[in-house]
Amino acid sequence: LERSGAGSCELGEYFTGSECCPMCPAGLRVLKHCTAYSSTTCIPCVEGTYTVHPNGLTHCILCKQCDRGANLVTEVACTYTRNTVCGCQPEHFCSSLGLEGCELCQPYTVCGPGTMVKERGNKTKDNVCEVCPPGTSSTASMSETCTPRLRPEEQDPSPALPVPAIIAVVVSIVSLAVAAAVTYIWQRRKRKSFVPRKYQECDCKGRGQALMSTEEKEAQTAVPVQEVGADPEETRTE
Repeated sequence: LERSGAGSCELGEYFTGSECCPMCPAGLRVLKHCTAYSSTTCIPCVEGTYTVHPNGLTHCILCKQCDRGANLVTEVACTYTRNTVCGCQPEHFCSSLGLEGCELCQPYTVCGPGTMVKERGNKTKDNVCEVCPPGTSSTASMSETCTPRLRPEEQDPSPALPVPAIIAVVVSIVSLAVAAAVTYIWQRRKRKSFVPRKYQECDCKGRGQALMSTEEKEAQTAVPVQEVGADPEETRTE
């Protein structure tokens, strides 16, 4: 239909040249404008493009690509009638939200030791950390609560051994000590009884040699003895 301008077109029409043409539905685009004798010719958008509303566009809109450099991932894929919706990578929250989804994500703040989590973050909000109150502490990251600090005298650096284990250790030590003492005493007694006998044998041997020498000398120097009987003629020499 011929109109004087875009403002004169009715709802659902678009102005082109001197005509008000019917719009193409969402998901389609204009292939050929209408004429005085024909209506608008529409065709579907190709993959990777879309149109959301009825339109008079001759080209469909390109689908948005989620920028991984901005920590974005595809949350809802693009269709012929809807643009891509981007979300955040795991452990991230959206710090910049646009009309068609998130545009920038940042990692959650980690509440380290000495702090606790006051409020956990969500898709659009960061974690809120709080310093532990005086006299309390936390040793792990992302602790939900802080615990009272132990005084030095209350700290137990090593876990206590069970009573049966302690008894077994003591008995083993005592047994080893007794065995060592018995072995030591036995060796000393054996040494004392062995050494004098050795020297005694040597002395006896020496004495025996000395005795034999003396007997040999006496035999060499022996003087014949005369025995006197009743008859002088029966005298004999030994």
